[in-house]
Amino acid sequence: MGHFEKGQHALLNEGEENEMEIFGYRTQGCRKSLCLAGSIFSFGILPLVFYWRPAWHVWAHCVPCSLQEADTVLLRTTMRSIS
Repeated sequence: MGHFEKGQHALLNEGEENEMEIFGYRTQGCRKSLCLAGSIFSFGILPLVFYWRPAWHVWAHCVPCSLQEADTVLLRTTMRSIS
C-alpha cells in the first residue's frame, strides 16, 4: 500500500487475532475526473474493474491522508497467527 506518514495508518485490535490495519484516503477531484474520462473511453470496462477490485477504486480516486481528514478508509487484516 505504499509509504505512509504518521497519522495516515493505524492498527485496530493490536496484538489480537483479529488485528487489522486502517489507511486513510481523501478523494481528489482531478483523479475522479480522469477516472470518469477513463470510464467513457473504456466503454464501461473501468467501472467494472473498480467494482471487482474496490481497493483499486480508492487508489485511483484518492490520495493518502491523515485518518482525521479521510473521507474513505481501507481496512486490511494482518494475518496474525496466535499460538
